[in-house]
Amino acid sequence: MLTSECVQKFQNQKVNILFKVQWLFLYLKWVFVLQLIMADSNKKLKILCLHGYRQNSFSFKQKMNGFRKCIKNIAELVFIEAPHAISGDSNSDCDQEIGQTFSWWFCDETNNFSSLTECEVAKGFKESIDLISQTFKTLGPFDGILGFSQGAAIVALICCLKECHEFAYDFKFVILISGFKSLAKCHQYLYKNPATTKSLFVYGLNDTCISKERSGLFSEVFLMPTIVVHDGGHYVPCHSDVKKQYVAFLKSCF
Repeated sequence: MLTSECVQKFQNQKVNILFKVQWLFLYLKWVFVLQLIMADSNKKLKILCLHGYRQNSFSFKQKMNGFRKCIKNIAELVFIEAPHAISGDSNSDCDQEIGQTFSWWFCDETNNFSSLTECEVAKGFKESIDLISQTFKTLGPFDGILGFSQGAAIVALICCLKECHEFAYDFKFVILISGFKSLAKCHQYLYKNPATTKSLFVYGLNDTCISKERSGLFSEVFLMPTIVVHDGGHYVPCHSDVKKQYVAFLKSCF
């Protein structure tokens, strides 16, 4: 028969074990919470980047060095190439590079493109959308898309397609630099209603390729866009004032 002293000792041990188990549970819970906080603090936005007409992914990546450095702690950039190679005698439309260059679409059957040309068709546009969709499937998900010049134009069209449920993949924001509205007649229905995707527009007052007036009209494609205007031309600006606005916009997208 157990004495009262033994019973009391057993009960004390039981209480002690339960106390330790409770503290262990709380400790593990806080470790888990801290791991989640640390993982969240280390999370970076993933951004798909689309080059301009007569550029390629390598040259665009090089031109984006300043931008990449200023956002390296908060974003990861993925660069892809448009599917349509440009022949040497194609129209330049400002963004010409050395080496093989590419286009997201052409204005005619002879594979020319100008952002000022009103055309009936957008040759190769569907193939470009298919490539971007495939990139979302294989390399995504992406938090946002960045586009420069013709790349910005196709990013805006993707946002419009998304509004019409014609683009299957989701993303939270876009950054559109030195962009323009497509003048292809087959694209005009997409501009009927403003796109609701969170957007940052960046353009230069001295851009000789895409005028500030056209850039202003381009921003009207979106509902409540954030607009950054700089004194430069047709390039990705990275001076200190613009860098701060890039970072502020991206931080608001987490």
